[in-house]
This record gives sequence, C-alpha cells and structure tokens, in this order.
Amino acid sequence: MKAIRRLLLLSMTIIMLTGCWNRIEINDVGIITAIGLDLLKGDRILLSLQVAVPSKLGPTGASGGGSNGKGTFVISDTGSTVSEAYRNIQVKMSRRIFFSQSRVLLIGSELAKKGVYHIIDFHTRYQEPRINSFIMFTKGKAFNIIKSTPNFESVSSEETKELAKLGIGLKITVMDFYNMLLTDGLEPIAPKFSLESRELKNKSKKIQAIKGAAVFKNDKLAGWMDEEEIRGVLWLRNEIQEGVITIKIPEENGGGKVSLDIERTEAKIIPAHRKGEVIVTLIVNGEMTIIENYSKLNLTEQKVLEFLQKNIEKKINERIRLSVDIAQKQYQSDIFGFGQEIYKKYPKEWNSHYKNKWEQEFPHLDVSINSHVSVRRIGLTK
Repeated sequence: MKAIRRLLLLSMTIIMLTGCWNRIEINDVGIITAIGLDLLKGDRILLSLQVAVPSKLGPTGASGGGSNGKGTFVISDTGSTVSEAYRNIQVKMSRRIFFSQSRVLLIGSELAKKGVYHIIDFHTRYQEPRINSFIMFTKGKAFNIIKSTPNFESVSSEETKELAKLGIGLKITVMDFYNMLLTDGLEPIAPKFSLESRELKNKSKKIQAIKGAAVFKNDKLAGWMDEEEIRGVLWLRNEIQEGVITIKIPEENGGGKVSLDIERTEAKIIPAHRKGEVIVTLIVNGEMTIIENYSKLNLTEQKVLEFLQKNIEKKINERIRLSVDIAQKQYQSDIFGFGQEIYKKYPKEWNSHYKNKWEQEFPHLDVSINSHVSVRRIGLTK
C-alpha cells in the first residue's frame, strides 16, 4: 500500500514539474489590438492589423508612448478570404500574429454591403480572435481609422473600446452580432464609427466618435441611422445608460428650456395575437432628474411636473416612432426583434404563419408606443 502511495506521489510530482509543451514566449508574438477589413476591386479583402509595440507602450503622455501614436503600427495585405489575407501578412512578420488581445473589429461599408457572414464565421471559428471584441462599421475605409493617431491613450483601439463601454451609443460584440444573424425574427445592427475633425491650436485633429448605426438585412448592410434616429433603438434595447432630454417650453408658458438627466429606463416589447393578426405594444418607463431650468416654470408645483412629464413622454414616443418607421418603411429590417418576441409568446403561430414571410409582414406590423416618465428630483433651487 505504501509503495502504491509513493508511486502516486512521484507521478504527481513529475506532472507538476513538466512545462507547457506548446507555450509561446511574449517576445515571439505580434500582439494585435484592432482588426480592420475593407473590400477592394476584384472582391479582394484588405486586412489591416494594428500591432502593439510593447516597448513603446505606457501611460498617455509618457516618454515613448501615449499621444505620439507610436505605441502601435499597422500592417496590411489582401486575400480572397480573411484567412488568406491573414496568412499573407504572417509571411511578412517576424513574429507570430496573436489575435487574442484584439479589442475592435472594424469593417468598411463596401465590404458590409457585399455581406459579412464569412467575416463573422472566421472570427468565431478560428480559435484566437475574441468573440467579445466590439464590432463596428464605418462609411469609409476601415484602414484609415485603424491607422489613426490616438488622443488620450497609447493605442487608438483602447480609445475605441472605452468609447463603446460608455454606453452613449450602441454596444455590440462579435458574439452579439453573430447571434442576431442566427436568430429568426431579429436583424443585425451595429455602431457606426467615424473620425471627426476638431480644431486644436489652429490645427485640425481627428477624434473618434460613435454616432449612429449600421442597419443590416440578413448579413448585408441595408443603410445607416444617424445619431437622432438611433435614440429610439437604444430605448427599446434598454441601452440608455445616460443622457439628457431637453424640453422646449412654449411661449404661452413663459418660454425657455428645461433639461433632464436620464437616471433609469426600462422598455418592454409586448406582442398580442388577435383575430388572426399580430400587434406589438411598446411600454417604456423612465426616471429622470432636472439638472437645468432655463425657464420661468416653478418646479415645486405638481401641475408643472405633470406638464413636464407629459412633454417628455411625447418626446420619447416621437424618438421611438422615428426609429420604428425607418426600420419598417425604409429598410424593412426588424432590428428590434419584434419577430423574436412574437415567437416567444406565440411559437405555434410564428412557425405556421409568420416565420417564412416575416420579411413581408414586418413593414406592415401595427406598433403602438406608451411611455411613462417620473421626475424624481428637481434640484435645490426653484
């Protein structure tokens, strides 16, 4: 018995002493921080990789790193597929391409119009790229954004990631997008990314911005929503983490404006099947705080708060209606997942009637909107 115990102990010791047979040293890899994809003539794919330079990375503004933009470099090549372009880049690099630290997947509009399923397939099938990377689309070339110089971080993709995490616009990962592609009754949507000019010491400088969204039908880009049009989508996706709503006060009520900070929101999509037809009711609840009163209203009066709440509810309804109308009438794309909610509540009706012709049914779907807002705090002054 003792001999068996000694043998087991020896075996365990040998196992613990063994190293990782397939380990890769940090000095042997090129760490990818962002991936850009564009379509070229002849259906060639341009793959652009933002590669970190570890020795030059550091806090923003530190020597060798930060705002000088030299914490990374960009290397590109083409191929008939993403994996072919990747291999063509690999033969030009002395280090092995390492995708696991990539934070952003950025795709140009021309490639998005052609279809992106094969791109998502590579990103989810190949073991290295992170499926929790943020996916974004741009009207121009992804290459031009990938090579941009950061303003606040050592790496531009770090700025992109932090922008997405703020929750001001859409926040979609590769896995989210993949699930939308595979889900019946739901079409994909993703953030629109751009570089905007700003004046700094009489010089024009580019800054990153996530404004609006790319709307898809199946895996092809159908069109764009601007910053105002996307607000209704954010309300229905429960992604309004912060924001301000400003109400213009009519002249008969003294004129001026009142601004409110959005503290909490909740939206529900409620389908109903009646007399062979389906309708959808959108219920939106919100809590807000007044942060600026540029009017003559006395906010301590209950009737004034009720007046404000009614106007806020009207504005929220208008924002959501704008988004719904664009999705139904302009793109015929169910980016809200109305079809998916119908399936959850009425699976039999969905499978027998709606599933195979939802593309024709969705544009004519009857959608009603009901908003309920509470103003919780008015501040310290009248």
